[in-house]
Amino acid sequence: MTEGGFLLYKCRRCGEVRKNIHAPYCLIALSHINTKGITPKEWGMQMGITDIHCCADGNLGISDLIGAVLDKKEESNG
Repeated sequence: MTEGGFLLYKCRRCGEVRKNIHAPYCLIALSHINTKGITPKEWGMQMGITDIHCCADGNLGISDLIGAVLDKKEESNG
């Protein structure tokens, strides 16, 4: 339950889901974001419930945190 992995954000404008933000502990990251609005400061770059997304057509959208993909789950699918 304390595995690292990628946070998933889905763009409201274009629907793209991206997973380019790695968290050392996904459960802790999601819990912190849910209760405090951001990931722990000690982890460096702080992520929140929303982010800005650059869509393929060059326009900007807002993306929402929709969950996480654990590292070990990614390895078994790859």
